[in-house]
Amino acid sequence: MKHDWNMARRAETCTACQRVFDVGETFQAFLYETPEGYARRDYCRACSPAAAQEAIGSWRTRRPDLSAKKAVPFDREAIYAFFERLEATDDPQRRQFRFVLALLLWRKKVLRLDQTVAEPAGEVWEFAAARSGTTFRVPRSELDEEQLEGLSAQLEQLLATGPAELEIISPTEMQEGGGD
Repeated sequence: MKHDWNMARRAETCTACQRVFDVGETFQAFLYETPEGYARRDYCRACSPAAAQEAIGSWRTRRPDLSAKKAVPFDREAIYAFFERLEATDDPQRRQFRFVLALLLWRKKVLRLDQTVAEPAGEVWEFAAARSGTTFRVPRSELDEEQLEGLSAQLEQLLATGPAELEIISPTEMQEGGGD
Protein backbone atom coordinates (compact mmCIF):
# COMPACT_ATOMS: atom_id res chain seq x y z
CA MET A 1 0.00 0.00 0.00
CA LYS A 2 1.22 3.44 -0.88
CA HIS A 3 1.43 5.78 2.11
CA ASP A 4 0.89 9.37 1.11
CA TRP A 5 1.57 11.68 4.05
CA ASN A 6 0.36 14.72 2.11
CA MET A 7 -3.27 14.49 3.08
CA ALA A 8 -5.84 17.17 2.38
CA ARG A 9 -6.26 20.13 4.74
CA ARG A 10 -9.41 20.62 6.75
CA ALA A 11 -12.59 20.90 4.76
CA GLU A 12 -14.87 23.92 4.69
CA THR A 13 -17.94 21.66 4.78
CA CYS A 14 -19.15 18.53 6.58
CA THR A 15 -18.42 15.34 4.62
CA ALA A 16 -21.90 13.93 5.38
CA CYS A 17 -24.36 16.86 5.15
CA GLN A 18 -22.23 19.35 3.16
CA ARG A 19 -23.09 22.17 5.59
CA VAL A 20 -20.41 24.89 5.67
CA PHE A 21 -18.60 25.12 9.00
CA ASP A 22 -18.97 28.48 10.76
CA VAL A 23 -15.84 30.36 11.83
CA GLY A 24 -14.89 29.09 15.28
CA GLU A 25 -17.18 26.05 15.03
CA THR A 26 -15.85 22.83 16.55
CA PHE A 27 -16.01 19.71 14.41
CA GLN A 28 -14.52 16.23 14.32
CA ALA A 29 -11.77 15.16 11.90
CA PHE A 30 -11.16 11.51 11.05
CA LEU A 31 -8.13 9.96 9.35
CA TYR A 32 -8.63 6.88 7.17
CA GLU A 33 -6.21 4.55 5.42
CA THR A 34 -7.23 4.04 1.79
CA PRO A 35 -5.59 2.20 -1.14
CA GLU A 36 -4.42 5.60 -2.41
CA GLY A 37 -2.90 6.66 0.93
CA TYR A 38 -4.37 8.53 3.88
CA ALA A 39 -7.60 10.52 3.63
CA ARG A 40 -9.06 13.07 6.02
CA ARG A 41 -12.79 13.58 6.43
CA ASP A 42 -14.41 16.26 8.59
CA TYR A 43 -17.85 15.96 10.21
CA CYS A 44 -20.04 18.48 12.02
CA ARG A 45 -21.28 17.62 15.50
CA ALA A 46 -24.67 16.49 14.16
CA CYS A 47 -23.18 13.98 11.71
CA SER A 48 -21.00 10.96 12.22
CA PRO A 49 -18.88 8.90 9.85
CA ALA A 50 -20.16 5.69 8.29
CA ALA A 51 -19.46 2.64 10.41
CA ALA A 52 -18.27 0.67 7.36
CA GLN A 53 -14.74 2.06 7.49
CA GLU A 54 -12.78 2.31 10.74
CA ALA A 55 -10.76 5.48 11.30
CA ILE A 56 -7.14 5.11 12.32
CA GLY A 57 -7.31 8.40 14.19
CA SER A 58 -9.63 11.24 15.08
CA TRP A 59 -9.42 14.65 16.72
CA ARG A 60 -11.50 17.71 17.43
CA THR A 61 -10.65 20.96 15.74
CA ARG A 62 -12.31 24.23 14.84
CA ARG A 63 -12.55 26.36 11.76
CA PRO A 64 -10.14 29.29 12.13
CA ASP A 65 -10.88 32.90 11.33
CA LEU A 66 -8.75 33.40 8.22
CA SER A 67 -9.37 37.14 8.25
CA ALA A 68 -7.54 37.42 11.58
CA LYS A 69 -4.19 39.16 11.36
CA LYS A 70 -1.45 36.69 10.63
CA ALA A 71 1.98 36.92 12.21
CA VAL A 72 4.66 38.61 10.17
CA PRO A 73 7.28 36.03 9.11
CA PHE A 74 10.60 36.28 10.92
CA ASP A 75 13.12 37.82 8.51
CA ARG A 76 16.45 36.38 9.71
CA GLU A 77 18.58 38.33 7.25
CA ALA A 78 17.01 41.70 8.08
CA ILE A 79 17.23 41.15 11.84
CA TYR A 80 20.83 39.94 11.47
CA ALA A 81 21.72 43.03 9.40
CA PHE A 82 20.18 45.27 12.08
CA PHE A 83 22.15 43.38 14.76
CA GLU A 84 25.35 44.03 12.77
CA ARG A 85 24.53 47.76 12.41
CA LEU A 86 24.29 48.08 16.20
CA GLU A 87 27.80 46.66 16.73
CA ALA A 88 29.66 49.97 16.96
CA THR A 89 27.21 51.75 19.26
CA ASP A 90 28.21 53.23 22.60
CA ASP A 91 24.61 54.04 23.56
CA PRO A 92 23.64 51.84 26.56
CA GLN A 93 20.07 51.32 25.31
CA ARG A 94 21.25 50.22 21.88
CA ARG A 95 23.79 47.88 23.49
CA GLN A 96 21.01 46.33 25.59
CA PHE A 97 18.84 45.96 22.52
CA ARG A 98 21.74 44.36 20.64
CA PHE A 99 22.10 41.83 23.47
CA VAL A 100 18.40 40.94 23.20
CA LEU A 101 18.74 40.62 19.40
CA ALA A 102 21.74 38.30 19.91
CA LEU A 103 19.61 36.09 22.14
CA LEU A 104 16.83 36.04 19.55
CA LEU A 105 19.24 35.23 16.71
CA TRP A 106 20.85 32.54 18.86
CA ARG A 107 17.43 30.98 19.44
CA LYS A 108 16.72 31.09 15.69
CA LYS A 109 20.13 29.44 15.04
CA VAL A 110 21.46 32.42 13.08
CA LEU A 111 24.14 32.89 15.75
CA ARG A 112 25.99 30.25 17.74
CA LEU A 113 27.24 30.97 21.27
CA ASP A 114 30.91 30.02 21.38
CA GLN A 115 31.87 31.17 24.86
CA THR A 116 31.38 33.66 27.64
CA VAL A 117 34.34 35.71 28.85
CA ALA A 118 34.63 37.45 32.22
CA GLU A 119 36.19 40.87 31.75
CA PRO A 120 36.72 43.73 34.22
CA ALA A 121 33.82 45.69 32.63
CA GLY A 122 31.49 42.65 32.83
CA GLU A 123 30.67 39.42 31.08
CA VAL A 124 30.97 39.30 27.28
CA TRP A 125 29.25 36.66 25.17
CA GLU A 126 31.06 35.62 22.01
CA PHE A 127 28.82 34.55 19.16
CA ALA A 128 29.64 33.26 15.68
CA ALA A 129 27.39 33.65 12.65
CA ALA A 130 26.20 30.18 11.64
CA ARG A 131 26.74 30.75 7.91
CA SER A 132 29.87 32.91 7.70
CA GLY A 133 31.60 32.18 11.00
CA THR A 134 31.98 35.92 11.67
CA THR A 135 32.46 36.46 15.39
CA PHE A 136 30.68 39.04 17.52
CA ARG A 137 31.43 40.14 21.06
CA VAL A 138 28.25 41.17 22.87
CA PRO A 139 28.42 42.54 26.43
CA ARG A 140 25.85 40.82 28.64
CA SER A 141 23.26 43.29 29.83
CA GLU A 142 21.71 43.19 33.29
CA LEU A 143 18.15 44.35 32.68
CA ASP A 144 15.61 45.53 35.21
CA GLU A 145 11.83 45.16 34.74
CA GLU A 146 11.38 48.59 33.11
CA GLN A 147 14.22 47.97 30.66
CA LEU A 148 12.82 44.54 29.77
CA GLU A 149 9.40 46.06 29.03
CA GLY A 150 10.94 48.75 26.82
CA LEU A 151 13.13 46.28 24.93
CA SER A 152 10.20 43.92 24.52
CA ALA A 153 8.10 46.70 22.97
CA GLN A 154 10.96 47.62 20.63
CA LEU A 155 11.41 43.98 19.64
CA GLU A 156 7.69 43.72 18.85
CA GLN A 157 7.98 46.88 16.74
CA LEU A 158 11.01 45.45 14.94
CA LEU A 159 9.27 42.17 14.13
CA ALA A 160 6.08 43.94 13.02
CA THR A 161 7.59 46.68 10.85
CA GLY A 162 11.08 45.54 9.97
CA PRO A 163 14.43 47.03 10.98
CA ALA A 164 14.37 49.94 8.51
CA GLU A 165 11.55 51.64 10.43
CA LEU A 166 12.74 50.91 13.98
CA GLU A 167 13.54 53.82 16.24
CA ILE A 168 15.18 52.90 19.53
CA ILE A 169 13.77 55.00 22.33
CA SER A 170 14.10 54.92 26.08
CA PRO A 171 11.45 53.32 28.33
CA THR A 172 10.73 56.82 29.71
CA GLU A 173 10.03 58.17 26.21
CA MET A 174 7.78 55.17 25.57
CA GLN A 175 5.70 55.90 28.64
CA GLU A 176 5.41 59.52 27.53
CA GLY A 177 4.34 58.45 24.03
CA GLY A 178 7.62 59.34 22.32
CA GLY A 179 8.98 57.68 19.20
CA ASP A 180 5.68 57.70 17.31
